[in-house]
Formats: sequence, structure tokens, C-alpha cells
Amino acid sequence: MKAALFGDVNKEGGMPAEMKQLARTMKGTASFTTEADTVTNFYCEEEPTVPVETVASETGLKQVKLNLMEWDNDVLVEVFGGSIAKAQEVTIEGKKYTVDKFKAPRDVVQIEKALRVLTRYNVVIDIPRAKILARFIWNLAADQIAQIEITATAMSSASEEDGAYEIYKLGEPTA
Repeated sequence: MKAALFGDVNKEGGMPAEMKQLARTMKGTASFTTEADTVTNFYCEEEPTVPVETVASETGLKQVKLNLMEWDNDVLVEVFGGSIAKAQEVTIEGKKYTVDKFKAPRDVVQIEKALRVLTRYNVVIDIPRAKILARFIWNLAADQIAQIEITATAMSSASEEDGAYEIYKLGEPTA
């Protein structure tokens, strides 16, 4: 993967003009998956071992998953909600520090972002509207690094023109 770019969801649909990389992605953690659709099989008495008809009733979720590393407080607010308390004084082991604290929200927060994934092969996955669920994977061992696991689930866009997700390959630039 070259980059995962996030932006604000366009109220009218489509991908936003401005997108940015929030943090670097831990190697080997990025994936795009589509779950199997939910199907209902209909059987008859005469042939009870094979379905006569199969109907897809719900499509499976489409998700991008990746783990961010090397983030800052602004990234925490983007993916978890919450706020930053500036210039807070703390005392640890008898030493005073002035720090900016990330304060996690007390309530459930719904985060939505547009997401663009650029692969090494110039294939692009665009999700105009994604529900973002973030969680820490923070092993405190000396040989580990803290990560934020992001699960971005494709949601219906405001525009009838948009797909829930769109995939295309970049050619040569025209301008």
C-alpha cells in the first residue's frame, strides 16, 4: 500500500478534494475485505438435498482495515472523537511537565470519513462515506509499538452517482 488518505464526507456525495494521511500504516495490517452476502435457500419436498432457488437478501459488509502507528493527539481526535487539553501540568516521579492531553469522549461517538487507499500497483479504492471504528492495540512490551486499529465500513453515499465503494487503476496523468 502506498497510502491511506482520509477526508471529510461530502454532504452531496463523491470524494472530497482534500484528503490527508493521518499516520503511517503498520506493515502487513492493511486489507480490503468483502463479506459474503446473506442468502436464503428454498428447498422442495421432492428434492430436499439441493435448493430449488437461492435468493440473496443482504449484501455483506465492505471494509478496509489497517493499523496506524506514530500518531499525535490530532489523529486521536480524528478517529476517536474527544478533545485536546492544552498546556496541562502533571507531576510524575517528582518532576513537573507541561503536556497536551488527549481526552477521550465520555459518550459513544460516531465518526464518518471518506477514505482513499492507493496501492503499490496504482489501483485505488475510494469509499465516499465510511463509518470509522478505532481501537488501541497497545502491547506495552519493550519490543512492541502502540497501534490504532481502524475498521472503515463502506456506507451508502448521499449521491445516487456513487457506489458504496469504487475501484479503479490509474493510468498516465492527463495534466
